[in-house]
Amino acid sequence: MGTGRHGTRAEFPVIGAGAAAMPELLTAAGAATFILLVARIGGLVLIAPIFAAKAVPMKLRTALLVIFSLVLLPVARAHAEVAPVLTPLTMLSETIIGFGLGLGSAIVIAGASAAGDMVSVQMGLAGASVLDPMTNIQVPVMGQFMTAFATLLLFASGGHLVMLSGLGDSLDVLPIGSVPDLGAGLLAMSKLGGQVLMFGVMFSAPVMAATMLTNVALAILTRAAPQLQIITVAFPLQIMAGLFTMAAALSLISVWFTGWATYHDGMLQRILGPMLASVR
Repeated sequence: MGTGRHGTRAEFPVIGAGAAAMPELLTAAGAATFILLVARIGGLVLIAPIFAAKAVPMKLRTALLVIFSLVLLPVARAHAEVAPVLTPLTMLSETIIGFGLGLGSAIVIAGASAAGDMVSVQMGLAGASVLDPMTNIQVPVMGQFMTAFATLLLFASGGHLVMLSGLGDSLDVLPIGSVPDLGAGLLAMSKLGGQVLMFGVMFSAPVMAATMLTNVALAILTRAAPQLQIITVAFPLQIMAGLFTMAAALSLISVWFTGWATYHDGMLQRILGPMLASVR
């Protein structure tokens, strides 16, 4: 069961759809549609949160690709105006379209990770690193916390259903086998890189403001009474102020995620809109 972009709920009869898809695979057009659909879903899984995590076994990702492709194959065939042709260009087009479908959610998670890195620097915890199980690299502890928190909020608010709904809607807007304006689409995706910094600053702004005010207050106090040796307690106070502010800001971040579906729709329009200029 999935939630559409306009609030309607659509039923996905997985068993019936899979059974209906099997005869389609026996035809040349059906096999080409299935392979191109796998490429589109593969582009989504390549970048979408959780699905792209290295902790997710490759067998599980492959199983998801096959299941989603079988379920959506009748839908893709129904929306295809002409029989799809399997060429390197159509394979590349489908992969880029799927990549764009998952980019909106990936940008939010990357922004939360950037916010955690900024907070770690401001609080003096940049040297405290842990292993990120999603990427298998060392990241600041606050960056790991913000990534996990944003991922949890994304899925708790139905973000995975929104992504699947966008995937289904894309089969109508950009039928399987169509060749959109890839240059315009890639340019639109590259312009969205600044959104990562925007989300990073937005999520970390309360903590950055609190630590800055704490540092200013400590600097004034040190200047006014140098004999107090404020420098010895400055570091613990800075961490304490940052942690308290972060705890208070988490509720505000959670409120923003309640409207994430609207943001995701706007992001898809910014990515897929330029591609629709010259679909052939």
